Amino acid sequence: MHRGSASGRTGHRLSPDVRPRQVDLHVTLDPERGRAFRGEVATGLELARAVSSIELHTVGLRVGGAVLQAGDERVRGRVVAHPDRETIEIRFPRRVGPGAARLELRFAGRLRTDLRGLYFARSGKRRYAFTQLEATDARSFFPCFDEPALKARFRIAVTTRASHTVLSNSPIEKTQKQPGGRKTVRFAETPPLSTYLLALAVGELEASRTVRCGKTPIRVWHVPGKRALTGFALEAARETLARLERYFALPYPYAKLDLVAVPDFEAGAMENAGAVFFRETLLLVDAKTVTRSERKRVAEVVCHELAHMWYGDLVTMAWWDDLWLNEAFATWMAFHVVNDWQPGWRMWNDFQHFRGAALELDALENTHPIYAEVRSPADATENFDLITYEKGASVVRMLERFLGERAFRDGVRRYIRRHRESNASAADLWRALEEASGREVESIARAWIEQPGLPLVEVKRGRGRSELAVRQSRFHGAPARAKRGRRRDDRPRWPIPLVLRVGAPKARKTALVRTLLTRSSERIGLGRGEPRFVYANADEGGFLRPHHEPAELRRLAAHLGELSAVERMGLLGHELALLRADRARIENYLELAGSFGGERDPDVLLSLASPLGFLDQQVAPAAGGDTRERLRAWLVAGFAPALEGLGFAARRGEAEDVSLRRAALYSILGAVAEWSPLLAHAAESCDAYLRDRRAVDPNLADAVVTLGARRGDALLFAVLLRAMERAPTPQERRRFLFGLGELRDAACIERALELSLDERVATQDVALLLARMLGNPAARERTWEFVEARWAKLRKRLPPALVTRVIEATPALQTPAYRRRVAAFFRKHPVPTGRRALLQALERFDRNAELCRRAAPGLRRWLKAHPAT
Repeated sequence: MHRGSASGRTGHRLSPDVRPRQVDLHVTLDPERGRAFRGEVATGLELARAVSSIELHTVGLRVGGAVLQAGDERVRGRVVAHPDRETIEIRFPRRVGPGAARLELRFAGRLRTDLRGLYFARSGKRRYAFTQLEATDARSFFPCFDEPALKARFRIAVTTRASHTVLSNSPIEKTQKQPGGRKTVRFAETPPLSTYLLALAVGELEASRTVRCGKTPIRVWHVPGKRALTGFALEAARETLARLERYFALPYPYAKLDLVAVPDFEAGAMENAGAVFFRETLLLVDAKTVTRSERKRVAEVVCHELAHMWYGDLVTMAWWDDLWLNEAFATWMAFHVVNDWQPGWRMWNDFQHFRGAALELDALENTHPIYAEVRSPADATENFDLITYEKGASVVRMLERFLGERAFRDGVRRYIRRHRESNASAADLWRALEEASGREVESIARAWIEQPGLPLVEVKRGRGRSELAVRQSRFHGAPARAKRGRRRDDRPRWPIPLVLRVGAPKARKTALVRTLLTRSSERIGLGRGEPRFVYANADEGGFLRPHHEPAELRRLAAHLGELSAVERMGLLGHELALLRADRARIENYLELAGSFGGERDPDVLLSLASPLGFLDQQVAPAAGGDTRERLRAWLVAGFAPALEGLGFAARRGEAEDVSLRRAALYSILGAVAEWSPLLAHAAESCDAYLRDRRAVDPNLADAVVTLGARRGDALLFAVLLRAMERAPTPQERRRFLFGLGELRDAACIERALELSLDERVATQDVALLLARMLGNPAARERTWEFVEARWAKLRKRLPPALVTRVIEATPALQTPAYRRRVAAFFRKHPVPTGRRALLQALERFDRNAELCRRAAPGLRRWLKAHPAT
């Protein structure tokens, strides 16, 4: 793994000879009166040598009044801008230093509207200012040393109107009245922090009741009128914080914990030390109407951000190329801790859904290693993706299972204690884990972190039938690439902690067989007797694609009940990936999918919906004739009996798992098969739900609105829009917005598209609405035309990290002609943070078209040979 960060002034990096130690920051603003703000910042510095200039970051600000205090000497400086580096240079008439110094600056700017830096947000008629500074947007808030390794202690003060709430990382130290109905709020000094972890919220906010975890006060802050929605977040924060303190064996490192529900926010949440910011949908819920999935998602995101308080805030990566150190660990920790708190939620099933998308992404040629070199701010933003989060978390989980839970935890504790309030690299983590476990870690971890892609593990029964022949190579999702022969990058380079689930020869029991696979091919003993089946990725613990020979696949299909739910989910995902890579036939996948008609686990059923939807939307139309009708009839024959047995609507007193299973069947029979009886029921239920939220089981609400909208007209559009505007919870607002994107009437599609430019749709939701409409078969082509025609206006409402959602959705347009249009459009209108996303989207266009050409004949033949009965 990377053993340290680059030093010196390369690319956008600052000189290592000037380091901030303590920062006094004062900002004056009033978002109710306008977007202008101004401030003063005084930065205590340590100069390693005498300097004639000091460079620091700033972008979009007017900076002046530069004075450097060094001992008794005050030296005025001249400000020279370097916009290509996003810096200013303060030049002095003579050399100053070495030793301590203090740089004073004045600055002014305007609140941004792209949800970055210090930005402007609305909630109804109220106006707010919030910060979102990760990765490199602190420099648009104030002149600063905007690199994670340049930690300092901050004393923050804000002058604003007296009625405003002001929140920051530390508790309020004192509030001073000012003339003209204003006040100055001064906050206590922070511990050493990187600039991207600073927080500021200004506006009319209210607080929940305070709960405590030990000595730590926890509150949820929100716009007025939403206090009733804070209870679950408080519970989740207290329960997960207590478990995190036990895991790290260190108390929570900050003086308070504020969870802030931000009405317009680019990220899902942000781990600002002591003041964590969230989208409202991921913090505020109504206990009476919240779904199980919404409850789980809130708990997981809260825990993810709280894990960062130690792993990211207290100990911070040295540079952005080790971003995965923060995000992968926090992602894994959230599922680990919430699963401990609520084992009945089966959180690792949810992780499998997310991980499946990372497995698919990593099979593209345009993937990237978990460790990715960062040279510019755009590079840093681009790396907040599935590889950094979900693949990274999968590798963390794999290492924990390999080393053992206790040794891994002890190593993490060493790492945190050793580097607290400082910075670290991956090499520091490997060293701590090796000390705690007594095992080699770095050589194993580096193979997974430093190279792109994932292994394919082929397993075949040996001649003795009680051993396996195992072979590994790099898995390529595209058959053309996979068939070019074993080039250098195909040679096995992964040490794989492989765990097999083995069915005992006679009894209905299974055992786990563990090995570390280090060579291109090996043989693994399975014990006495011939196993009934072997599954080559027990508990889906390895980030790999297992390839079982056809006979083994048939054995697994015959013993599905002996696999865990997450293994059944994995089996379906792996077989689809093998089909895409031309290592399996579509007939094999259909046979396997058809065996799940009686599946009782809702997560397993959900894992079928997207692949079956792809067959319906792309492969079946390519097959022509009545293939699509046959596919839908086959789905109805296979899955409708289960739904009819449950009933279309919830029954009083039924278990929540039954409700979730019904919702999953809706996704197959309604969203994919468009089964008329279910669509008719959904339309009636949608009308009833819009009149009375208690008329529909909460776990069915999303499906009912989505399916009900498909048959909607102008009247339903008006009702959904009014419901969105008046929604009492963030989840309902999002549900009705997405419903507007599902209507298939041409006039309604036009009105929904125009909403993307309307302030009634928050900036944070514009990309999600457009992506939703690109997935709507009736709207996708018109949506792309709208994007092309209105790009200048849309671009202002598509923040850097969200614009990629639109790019990622374009393969739904399917045809080569649209691929060319998408490629040409983004050549003309480049998106720096979306460069990799565009390459991946274009690759998906090609892969989807290739799969349709190859699989369509087999789909047509198989459906004719297996008519629905």
